[in-house]
Amino acid sequence: MFFLPQFEIADLVLDVESDKWEPMERMMEFRIEQHRPGDLDIRFRYEEFIAVPDGDVISEENQYFKWLRKPSGDKGYYIYSREAASGSILVLADIDPEWRKVIITCRDFTNKSPDESFSQQTWVFAHVMMGVIYRYNILYRNGIVIHSSALKLKDRAIIFSAPSGTGKSTHAQLWQRHVDNVKILNDDTPAVQIIGGKPFVFGTPWSGSSLIHCNDSAPLEAIVILEQAEENRIRKITGQEAILGVMPRVFLPYFDQTMMIKAMGIFERIISTVPVYLLQCRPDKEAVEMVYQCLK
Repeated sequence: MFFLPQFEIADLVLDVESDKWEPMERMMEFRIEQHRPGDLDIRFRYEEFIAVPDGDVISEENQYFKWLRKPSGDKGYYIYSREAASGSILVLADIDPEWRKVIITCRDFTNKSPDESFSQQTWVFAHVMMGVIYRYNILYRNGIVIHSSALKLKDRAIIFSAPSGTGKSTHAQLWQRHVDNVKILNDDTPAVQIIGGKPFVFGTPWSGSSLIHCNDSAPLEAIVILEQAEENRIRKITGQEAILGVMPRVFLPYFDQTMMIKAMGIFERIISTVPVYLLQCRPDKEAVEMVYQCLK
């Protein structure tokens, strides 16, 4: 049985084809019933063995994912993920040059009877792989993805950005605890898209280990860079300081000059449109109140 669902994530429609439902389980909140023209076409295939593709390594994002540029004469990319113990490929994505048509091949364990955790790892990798592809496809719709925690406060959004382990999720939870009408749009990789000249923040289904996200959006009111400190203080930053504070958290296509130019143009429009603050803080209510006062 083939499934042919569509999902709308920000202003971008994903067409997905698969005869297994597991890769899409975390995306159900974003499913749409009325068919629309798709922006990203993803086709799942399942094989008992996946060979390592030929190509030039352009990135090893972490110990699980490797990126390749296709060999000379071919255009596009491969991304694959391995099972840590055996080194065998669990998921392979074959991506066209514009990140609009993708074939994702998953290891098929139907006749292998693997333990449950090993099989589940394949579905997690497949889900993450779709998120990686999405973050570069959205460039063609005036959007970028930022490693951050995004909140919706009534009818506006705030992004809290910082390196992993700084306390983005903790700070987001403080807002939910101390401020009314707050929801977390995404706790790891929200999308920011320019619509009508204004940046909007969208929840996406790729929310890291917390799995906290929702299908909602709001105009971006501010970006707050977090730093841990013994005393709470906040100041507005501009220019080079703001760019250097936020840019390391943006998923940028360093491997492709044309896409990089496009991404930097979107990023610069966002930075020039909304205020950026540096919040050096403790994880407490006072830190929340400082930001809240800046937004009034």
